[in-house]
Amino acid sequence: MNKFSTYNQSVTYWKQYQKFFPEEMQIHEDHLPSEEWMTWNDVHVHLDRMLVPHAKLKIIFIHGAGGNGRLLAPYARMLQKYGYEVVSPDLPPYGLSYSNPKKRLDYQLWIDILHELIDQELKKDGKPIILLGSSIGGMLAYHTAVQSKRVRGLIATTFVDTSDPKVRDQLAPNKLISRVGKFFMDKIPVLLDFMQISVNHVSRMKLITNNAELTKLIMNDAHAADTKIPLRLLRTFLNMKPVVKPEDFDVCPVLLVHPELDPMTPYRFSKPFFDHIKCKKEYVALEGAGHFPIEQPGLEQMNAAVLSFLKTIENER
Repeated sequence: MNKFSTYNQSVTYWKQYQKFFPEEMQIHEDHLPSEEWMTWNDVHVHLDRMLVPHAKLKIIFIHGAGGNGRLLAPYARMLQKYGYEVVSPDLPPYGLSYSNPKKRLDYQLWIDILHELIDQELKKDGKPIILLGSSIGGMLAYHTAVQSKRVRGLIATTFVDTSDPKVRDQLAPNKLISRVGKFFMDKIPVLLDFMQISVNHVSRMKLITNNAELTKLIMNDAHAADTKIPLRLLRTFLNMKPVVKPEDFDVCPVLLVHPELDPMTPYRFSKPFFDHIKCKKEYVALEGAGHFPIEQPGLEQMNAAVLSFLKTIENER
C-alpha cells in the first residue's frame, strides 16, 4: 500500500457495502469523503474526512477489528448532514494505512496514533473533539480519551474490556484460541509476534453482522477483515488493561449505543464496564440491530441518540 492508493479512485471494494444502508446514508460520487494522509513516526495513516467548515464539533470515528474508515462512511455521512465534521482513520495495517516494515505494530501504537490525531486536529482549528468507536473501537476510544484527556465526549457501540478473561473467551472462536493461544503468545513473543494472521481466524468475525451477504463481503475484504495482522497487535490488544478504571473515569460524558441483537459482543459483556463508569453517561439499546447496525428501528435510534448527545455537548460550550 502507498500514498497513491485511494478509496475514491483505485480501491473501490467499499462501494459494494452501500446497498445495505438507507438511501440517505449511502455514499455516492457527488459526496465522497475527502482523503488525506497523516504521517507520524514512520506510520502513514489514511484519513477519510467528511468536511463541514463551520461545524461546532468534530468527530473522530474509530473502526474495529476487521474494519476501516471507509466502511463507516455511511454513518459519517449522516453526521455530516446534520452539521458535524467527521474524520475516520484507517488504523494500520487496516484499510490503506501502512507503516515502516520494521515498525512494531501493537495496540498502544493505535492509541498513540489517535492521540496524535486529536492533537493535530485541535491545533488545526480548535474544534472540540468527540470520539466515536465502533465494535472494539469503543474500548479503544476509552483508552484514547484517558491518554489524551482532550476530548469532549465518548460514544461507543460496545465496551470490550479484554482484561476480563470472559470477554476474551467471547471474542475468540473457541477457548483453545482464547486461552492456549494467548498462553503461547505471552510465553514466546520473540518467536510469534511477527507472524501474520487474518482476524477471521482468531475472532468470531462470522457474527460481525446479522446479514449473511454483508458478513461475507466484510470477511473477504482485503482492506478489512481479510487483512493480515501481526500477532504482536493481537497479543497487546488482549493484554491491555485500562490505565484508569471506569469508576475513576471523569474525562467526558459517555454514550453507549449498544445493538440489541449482537451475537458477537452481547450487551452483557459491555454492561459491567459501563455500569462502573463514574461520569455522566447514557445507554441506548438499538432494537433489532446486530453488531454492525444496519437494521431498523435500531439504526434510527442510534442516529437519534448520537445527535441528541452531540447537541447536548454543543449547547454546553
